[in-house]
Amino acid sequence: MIEKLMQMTRASGCAAKINPKDLENFLSKIKQTKDKRLLAGLEHNEDAAVYKLDENTGIVFTLDLITPLVNDPYVFGQIAATNSLSDVFAMGGRPLMALNIVCFPEEEKKYNLLEEILRGGADKVAEAGGILAGGHSLNDKEPKYGLAVVGLVDPKKVIYNNTPEVGDFLILTKPLGVGIISTAIKGEIAEKRVVDKAVFWMTKLNKLSQELLELNIHSLTDVTGFGLVGHLSEMLLLSGKELGAKIMFEDIPVIEGVYDYVNTGMVSEGAMKNRKIYSCIAEKNINLSFEKEIVLYDPQTSGGLLISIDPQQVEKAIKLLHQEGFTESKIIGEVIKSKSKERIKIC
Repeated sequence: MIEKLMQMTRASGCAAKINPKDLENFLSKIKQTKDKRLLAGLEHNEDAAVYKLDENTGIVFTLDLITPLVNDPYVFGQIAATNSLSDVFAMGGRPLMALNIVCFPEEEKKYNLLEEILRGGADKVAEAGGILAGGHSLNDKEPKYGLAVVGLVDPKKVIYNNTPEVGDFLILTKPLGVGIISTAIKGEIAEKRVVDKAVFWMTKLNKLSQELLELNIHSLTDVTGFGLVGHLSEMLLLSGKELGAKIMFEDIPVIEGVYDYVNTGMVSEGAMKNRKIYSCIAEKNINLSFEKEIVLYDPQTSGGLLISIDPQQVEKAIKLLHQEGFTESKIIGEVIKSKSKERIKIC
């Protein structure tokens, strides 16, 4: 019965996002309402919208949904919910309330799968400290699940995705490769030990302690559909400053076994699309084989946080992250001054 969940979806691996260039073009044609209380909206491709209610209270609002990328419906529900909740954490906020977004075939014999999906999602909302308050469903042959999430944040402590500073160190909190592993699951060649590791990270909430959030974090985003290079490029280019980044490839955490799957052709269309779009901004200063390079563009579902932080506090941040279960968190590079078209130097 569980295996039918993957058979019901046409997608391979992570749900594909619209080409970011096309998306930018669409959104530029939409008239935006100006409101000084809207602290984060369409302008900088932020992870979530933030609206200031008063001097001490801001509302964080986001939504996301994905297609199945594991066979277990309960685990899929957990992953989808964790992925949706991540955007609130990426703004420095905490979840308050969530609504289910469900697309599922109207077939009574499959409702036990839907029940497990929703149970997995509800458990993650509760773990995040939020309340599940309802939702909306559509009859659809291809299952999809996610959440609309409302959170709270102090307006003075919102952490944006486009405010890194020269000299900052860059931390990645989760290893890369879940998109490739999801594709390998679809191809029925993924080993259980590798799948278990991917599931562990995809179901780990990106919740940071208050002690971590009080460090001098200049910029923050989560690494999702556009891959590490894509989301890092947004952080740099949307800053409006002459910023680049020097990335040490060997310091980037990657789930063990991922390169083997690339060699067997388990690369998603999304990864290839990201490479086509974003490779022009990345300069390779070392020889990288295809199986290594493509991981930099691999779409992540419920990926880790990319943190741009004051170098004087980076060691404390790594220590706290490890204590909070982000045991593979690593310093992967630093923010530099750059006028070059190739803003990201891979060393």
